[in-house]
Amino acid sequence: MLKNLSLPFFFFLCIFSEVSGHFWEFEQSVVLDGVLRRAERTITKRENGKIEDKIERSVVLVTDKPLILTHSILLEKKPIATAAITYSHMGVYLPEEFLPLIEKHVQCSGTFRKTSSPHNDEIEFHIDTALDSNQLSHQLKTFFYEPEEVELQGTLYEEVYPGPPEYTSVKMGDRPEKTVFLTLKEPINVESKKNTETELDEDIINIPEKGIRELQVVFSDSKPSTHQIKQEVSLKGTLYHACTAHHHRRVLMMVNSWKLAHFSTSDH
Repeated sequence: MLKNLSLPFFFFLCIFSEVSGHFWEFEQSVVLDGVLRRAERTITKRENGKIEDKIERSVVLVTDKPLILTHSILLEKKPIATAAITYSHMGVYLPEEFLPLIEKHVQCSGTFRKTSSPHNDEIEFHIDTALDSNQLSHQLKTFFYEPEEVELQGTLYEEVYPGPPEYTSVKMGDRPEKTVFLTLKEPINVESKKNTETELDEDIINIPEKGIRELQVVFSDSKPSTHQIKQEVSLKGTLYHACTAHHHRRVLMMVNSWKLAHFSTSDH
C-alpha cells in the first residue's frame, strides 16, 4: 500500500500525463491525515468582453505532512520531463455524510482525480471514507449486513433528491424523491458475516464499510409522522449496501420496527 511508503516528512505521489492530454494512472486508494477546512478563492473570468470576479467555495484537506506530487510528461511511454509540486492542502470531493467532520482532524481514504474543470490541470482528493481521529475505526462498534437484524439509535431527517428520468435536477423536470436518513449517535463499521464453515466472506454486494455516520432508511411498514422526523429514534432492521441511483448513502437500513428514543412504549 502506498501509505506505507510515505517518508518521515513528505508524502510522494507520481502522476503521469501524456503530451496529447492527461492520463491519470494513479487509481489505488491512499490514506491521508489532516484537518478538513472550508475555503474560498476569487476567480477572475472574462466573458463577452467583461471581466468579472467570482467567489468559489470549496472544502480542502490541510494535510499533516506536505504532499509532493510529481507530474511526468511521457513521449512514447518514456518520461521526457518531470516537475514536482508541493501542496500544503488539497481540494477534496466530500460526500454529504462527512460534512459534520469539517474543522476536525480526520483520517481519510480515497483516490486522486483530475477536476472536471476544462480550464485547469488541478487534481482533487475524492474521499471514500473519513474518520474522526478521535474515533478511529478500531474503536468503532461493528454491525453486520442482512440477514442479521440490528438495532441502531440516532436522529431522523428528510431530504429531497432528483429522481427519474435524469437524476440531476428537480427544477429541470426530474421527479422529486423524498428520502429519509438516520444520523447515528455514534459512527459504526459494517461488514458481512463470514461463512462459519469456510471462514470466507462470500457477499460480493454488501462490501465492508468503515466510519458510517449516516444511513438511508426505508420503512417496511409504518413510518414516523412528519412531526416525529428530527427526533431521536431507535430502529430495528437489516442493513444492505447501496447499489442504485436511488441510494444516497453507502449503507441502507430496511426498518422492521421503530420507537421514539424517549418513549419506550411507542413501538410500531
